[in-house]
Amino acid sequence: MKSAQTWGIAAFLALLIDRISQAVRLRPWPVFNPAQIRRYEGATRELRLDMPYYPAQTARGYVLIPRDGYFQQTEEVLEQL
Repeated sequence: MKSAQTWGIAAFLALLIDRISQAVRLRPWPVFNPAQIRRYEGATRELRLDMPYYPAQTARGYVLIPRDGYFQQTEEVLEQL
């Protein structure tokens, strides 16, 4: 009976050490990509007829993203990945 209790404690400690080592393990930070962030001043709710738009689906429904310089730069960055 003493042997089973010792094995149980050893298994518990091994599991505890494994969980702590997973929590403490160093993970690389995600690479910051400036194309992922757009300033609020650039966002607009007005649609212009002189600019093409790209339809994109979000959780709230469809939105239209203007195909402007920002959009082209983002496409170029994503193509390089």
